Amino acid sequence: MAPGQGSSARRPPPLGLVGLRTASFTRPLVQRNLQPVVPLDNPVRRVGLMRPHGSSLVGGINNIFSGSSTAGTSSGSDTGTANGSGSEPLQAVRRVGLSRRRQLSRASSIVTADPPLNLGGGFRIDTSSAFFQHGRSSGMDGIGSSSFVQAESSAQGERRSFGVENNASGQGYRGPEYNPNFENADEYPPSQQHVQANPPPIIDLNVMANKPTRTYYSTEVKRKIYSWILQRNGTSTKMKRGVSAAVAELAKCPRRVVTRIWRQGLKEGGINNVKCRKQMKCGRKKINLDIEAMEAIPTNERTTLRQLAAAMNMPKTTIFRRLKEKQIRRVTSELKPMLTEENMKAHVGYCLQHIEPSTFEDDDPTFKSGFNVVHIDEKWFFRIRKKENIYLSHREEASKRETKNKGHIQKIMFISAMARARYDADGNCIFDGKIGVWAYVEWVQAQKKSANRERGEWELKPCTDVDKAKIREYLVKFVLPAIKAKWPTSDRYKTVFIQQDNARTHIQPDDPVFLAEAARGGWDIRMVFQPPNSPDTNILDLGWFASIQSMFQKKMPKTLPEILSKVNQSLAEYPHEKLNRIFLSHQACMREIIRRKGTIHYDVPHLKKKVLERQGKLPIRLTIDKE
Repeated sequence: MAPGQGSSARRPPPLGLVGLRTASFTRPLVQRNLQPVVPLDNPVRRVGLMRPHGSSLVGGINNIFSGSSTAGTSSGSDTGTANGSGSEPLQAVRRVGLSRRRQLSRASSIVTADPPLNLGGGFRIDTSSAFFQHGRSSGMDGIGSSSFVQAESSAQGERRSFGVENNASGQGYRGPEYNPNFENADEYPPSQQHVQANPPPIIDLNVMANKPTRTYYSTEVKRKIYSWILQRNGTSTKMKRGVSAAVAELAKCPRRVVTRIWRQGLKEGGINNVKCRKQMKCGRKKINLDIEAMEAIPTNERTTLRQLAAAMNMPKTTIFRRLKEKQIRRVTSELKPMLTEENMKAHVGYCLQHIEPSTFEDDDPTFKSGFNVVHIDEKWFFRIRKKENIYLSHREEASKRETKNKGHIQKIMFISAMARARYDADGNCIFDGKIGVWAYVEWVQAQKKSANRERGEWELKPCTDVDKAKIREYLVKFVLPAIKAKWPTSDRYKTVFIQQDNARTHIQPDDPVFLAEAARGGWDIRMVFQPPNSPDTNILDLGWFASIQSMFQKKMPKTLPEILSKVNQSLAEYPHEKLNRIFLSHQACMREIIRRKGTIHYDVPHLKKKVLERQGKLPIRLTIDKE
């Protein structure tokens, strides 16, 4: 670097001078307009062995003693003249913790010593360089501006040139060559090997929040402290000087604790009244809920928390706290169809038919897999819901939804057909079980002109009457061809059962039109009925309709054609894994019907099917206790 230029932006690592806190070297006065150099006769402050703070040696990467090698070599005549005449001042070392004699001896040793000079910290100065040879030949007594010192780092294994200027910066070197061991080393100079810093302690805020911050002293400890005060203070009502400090040191407690115990004894009349004031059970007493009194209240009079609180003569917040503590529970009572004795027997008979005959003699009979059953049913899909929850920010406004008549919202009836999904030995789906969904709609001509269409144009209208003929038409035209097209080829010649409910508009199993179409192509497709008043025995009513409707309502259709497209889109997005889990719930419901002897007043059991599916333990068939 030229003499007139500033130092480089990079800063070298500390040189590791033993016994030095900070070091700085100046440029020659002939090259820079600096203040006069501190003479060597002035006393210099000694500095002990300390770890450097901030920056120890700051300078450019190519300079070490204020000058550059180019300046020392190119202007040889000027330098020689200055040295010969003695006009060039001797370079002094500023703020170095060495005496005057040691400064002179150290400077002379740098110039005259042949072997490399070790400065500590893994750095040494090579005295065989051109700078030192030039200094000897010219008779130089000190360290000049044209000096060039090669510092070798033994840890890094490579030679570098470092420059040192006035120690003006307050922040240490943080470049690529920075040694991070300065922050973690226990000795100086630090080792070049990496020092692993201690990991920061893990602070648990919950533990800190619940940690007691006050120390409670028992009655015995307090009275013992009070007796020590009396021994040192006597009968005086004013504590003498040094008594509280001595007692606090003896009891290993703060002085304020000793003072507080002393004041308590004086105020309450002696050592017998000094005691711990901590209450074991404090605060408002807990209001217990009388479970027997609550059970005596009729169930129709405790449908809400406010109603139950009024009947129990208790605050509503107390009832709410007991609910959170799980002393009471909230349940939803569903209205289910009323069953007769014949209906209950039909329920049990239906469930027994779905048990493998070969497992009746076993201890745990097993249900059939149900791969050869197709469940069909009808479902209404409305264009819009009456109420809808939307989450908005404070700056947004709720959307304005309108319709001509809330009691006559546009809707379309669909017929759905679903079977159980099938997988190969590797768990890959070979049949998703989604046969199809078809809407009961028809295209009609407009009877009169309107703003949306001209008179006579074709428009889509939902079917006004869905009777037995319409259902037969859809079964023959859509359902049976879809089953034959999508059914797995491995079960091509096995019997396929189509299960439907007992609605009056449904066809009979011996309908001739249906039988003729079902037998076409060599297929064996039969129609069966499910038990009356038993929605849990159909997988569509059990879970598929609710799931597909939730997906459909998220799409928010606005017209009738959009209802058709959104329903088909929801069907395509429906996961086959969920459909497979519904069939397992169907088996669990049949197990509960057998246990309760045909009644339907039971809770749908939770089998944790998702957990079992993630673990790869999801069963295909469920078992039932023989008892």
